Amino acid sequence: MTNSLQAGRQDRTATLLGWLLFISFAALMANIIVLPRTALDQRAPLQMLHDTLGFVVFALVLARLYWWLRGPKPQPPAGLPPASFNFNRAILLALLLTFAAEAIIGPFYAWSERGNVGFFGAYLPDLMQPSEGVRVPMGYLHSTLGFYYLMLITIWLCFGLYQHVRYRAGLRRLFPGAAV
Repeated sequence: MTNSLQAGRQDRTATLLGWLLFISFAALMANIIVLPRTALDQRAPLQMLHDTLGFVVFALVLARLYWWLRGPKPQPPAGLPPASFNFNRAILLALLLTFAAEAIIGPFYAWSERGNVGFFGAYLPDLMQPSEGVRVPMGYLHSTLGFYYLMLITIWLCFGLYQHVRYRAGLRRLFPGAAV
């Protein structure tokens, strides 16, 4: 990694991955909100979308984690202490790792619950038969990680607001984009 970036900026690849991840995750969250409120006999298309968006988010997370390790490392904006900036980045890293874990657990939960996992209109081969013994722990873990990433997002936003008030770090850096 090089430190050739201007302070408070990130490169175009990280910016693009950030926006794609933000949009994909927002669509997945909208799906998560609608899915349980839909009649059971009408859920199949929403479940297919949920599974597909989960794989899309997973692919983007893997790309972002790769770029996190290989791409240029952003430097804190002027006036923001490095420790404060690094704490914010650590929260984002924990969020990315949580998304990755969620995407690994999700298909096993789906296979154990309903026996199929959708992917862009088709179903993946079944790796396991529906199983109550697997469904229960995978379901609880899938839900727990969902609440965990909501907590991480809340902490990240609150800490970002604190950084804005305390250090005048700017609010634009709380959204995907070149500013960090």
